[in-house]
Amino acid sequence: MRKILLFWICTAFVYIAYTQPTALNAKVEMYNGRPVIMLNEKPEYPAIYALTDVPGGRWSWEEIPSYNMRSFCEHGFRLVQVDLFFDHAWKEDGSINVDTTQMQLRGVLNNCPNAAIFIRFHVNPPKWWQKKNPQENTLYADTKPQPDYDWSVQRIIEDDEETPTRFSLASTKWINDASEKLKIYLAQLQKLPEANAIAGIQVASGVYGEWHYWGFINNEPDMSEPMLQYFRGWLKNKYHTDKLLQQAWSNKSVSFSNASLPSLEERLTTKADIFRDPLKERKTIDYYEAQHDVVADDIIHFCKLIKESWGRPIITGAFYGYFYSVFGREAAGGHLQLQKVLNSPYIDFLCGPNTYYPQAVESGEPYRSRSLINSVLLHGKLWLDEMDQQPPLVPLKDSAFSLNLAKSIATVRRNFLFSFTKGMGLWFYDFGPSGFNGGKRLNDHGSWGWWDEPSLTKDIGETKKILESKLSTPYKSDADVLLVHDTKTFYYTGSAKKHSDLGHWTNNWIPPAIFKSGVVHDVIHIDDLEKVRMSQYKVVVFVNNWVLNDHQKKNIQSIAAKENRHLVFLYAPGYSDEKKLDKTFIESVTGMGIQQIQIDTIATVAISSIIGANLNYKLNYVVNPLFSVVDKNAICLATLQNNSAVLFAKKVLPVYTSWFMSLPVGNPDIWRYIFSQAGAHIYTDKKDIVYSGGGILTIHTAAGGEREINLKNGKKIKFQLAPNSTILLDSDNGEILKQ
Repeated sequence: MRKILLFWICTAFVYIAYTQPTALNAKVEMYNGRPVIMLNEKPEYPAIYALTDVPGGRWSWEEIPSYNMRSFCEHGFRLVQVDLFFDHAWKEDGSINVDTTQMQLRGVLNNCPNAAIFIRFHVNPPKWWQKKNPQENTLYADTKPQPDYDWSVQRIIEDDEETPTRFSLASTKWINDASEKLKIYLAQLQKLPEANAIAGIQVASGVYGEWHYWGFINNEPDMSEPMLQYFRGWLKNKYHTDKLLQQAWSNKSVSFSNASLPSLEERLTTKADIFRDPLKERKTIDYYEAQHDVVADDIIHFCKLIKESWGRPIITGAFYGYFYSVFGREAAGGHLQLQKVLNSPYIDFLCGPNTYYPQAVESGEPYRSRSLINSVLLHGKLWLDEMDQQPPLVPLKDSAFSLNLAKSIATVRRNFLFSFTKGMGLWFYDFGPSGFNGGKRLNDHGSWGWWDEPSLTKDIGETKKILESKLSTPYKSDADVLLVHDTKTFYYTGSAKKHSDLGHWTNNWIPPAIFKSGVVHDVIHIDDLEKVRMSQYKVVVFVNNWVLNDHQKKNIQSIAAKENRHLVFLYAPGYSDEKKLDKTFIESVTGMGIQQIQIDTIATVAISSIIGANLNYKLNYVVNPLFSVVDKNAICLATLQNNSAVLFAKKVLPVYTSWFMSLPVGNPDIWRYIFSQAGAHIYTDKKDIVYSGGGILTIHTAAGGEREINLKNGKKIKFQLAPNSTILLDSDNGEILKQ
């Protein structure tokens, strides 16, 4: 009897393990005001568990990844992501083999039978292809490519952020060969029973699969023949005739057949302080725009190919849209064609790691996305944060165990809730033990993965259930402050770090200060001003809009500058109109009289006592050009120290109030003053991190203590916050949902 019972148990196990999953029709749709993943017409909250591409965390059938995957699935996660490369499928004889892919899918289903699987597929050609086609490789303007590592013992993408030997992202041969092989791969893949569980494919390439140009952090790509040919074709599409090209470049001898790529000197120098002069440096401006176009074109091409090759609805997307934490190298390798990608019907989602700096990891600091996340939502696309912050867990016997567990729970909740309150999702990117104390499973703690601690995984599961319960109610953002950024500015300012410092600082250090000011804010690309519900915002901060065309300036006046709203302009709003540089453009945007000044030393900004005491500040470098206010109707709020030049002023105009800040400030107290003057809602003055949207108000703190929180409906609630904690409240009535 026991043998018969054992036989049927084994038979049942084999059947469950190898039964064919139900075929998934998958898409991203707006659902109650937010983008969600629809699986066979049923909404799924976009929270994913993801294996990494690193050895030790890569293969779904191995013991450690299997254990970690099962843990998340047992806590309510259905969506699972895995990494795969052309190197695993495209053989040197030209054949395509899907055995590794099938094993990867089967491993997921063995651990999570109901899984909906996302594949991050790296469309880089195999390493053997690069060796056979060296003429297709990237050439750097300032250094030689370094030899490749042996990927059999390293990550395939181990040296991506350096100056690796990699194909050019402008290579037509790569596009054609990879497209042909990808079609064959997808055709074979669809024949596998495991493929029924595939919900989406993320196309990956560039640095770490994140579509940054090779070598961009410290070097200048791409001087290759493929890029040259792409650039010449791009110029022809833009200018149509040699005569128009010659006029734009101020060069009577240039033509589509002899146009060259900008030299290293042309890239690293500027002719108008930190700005490029459009009349004299159009060639370099054009080059960077073309380089960003080629990356956007690649992404759209492969997503289109996948959608058209798959036999049923499938979700496609890519790492793209990074705006924050791009190391001051946005022109050389950022993601500047965001609008082009968002406007593509072949893109369902964009994704990226969270910001790595400043103040992005530690308890008490703000977690935030790399992208202009509200613009992604305005286009009906899904944003997925790659949450790759390792919690500060330590072994159970460590004296800091309890403190670090509290920090871990608080920061993971904080991260989870940021994405939720913005109407978006995320994945937990698990590096496994390779990222936790660097080695074997700890016998006194039992940690194999980044989140493998019983209290932490339990909290993750409970938090996910709360967030899922809110999907049935209409989503809205509770922000009444809007930050407006632009990507075009990076084409018109220098790419060398000495020229990009101010833009980099302004974009990356201002938002954390605003997070700590007590308000809730949204962030968009300026080209989406027409899409926002402007009536919800009391304040609009124009952060790096230093290049404004006529249409954008018209939108600022017709959409934002009304209804007694407060507009805050930083540094040099509209100084360029894409054709020339002129300080009168700043006057027309701000409504204030402006003069240009030149300084030779680091400027200290002396803040008026109207705002408060001891708030003077300075940046760490000299900024030129610099602009000051000369307007008798403006209220002076700060001057250049030991100088009468007004660097911060406010002017009340008939239907709105204009603020101009020549040197941007990263002090939460100064921002809180601006917001309080504008009537924006301030939840707390304790510099805690506040998120609110989708019906949940989240307060994150490092210090803890007694708090009085002001709800938007006027109700005040008091409670005690534990140190290193994140609390979830009902945003309408203040009821505690999770403490």
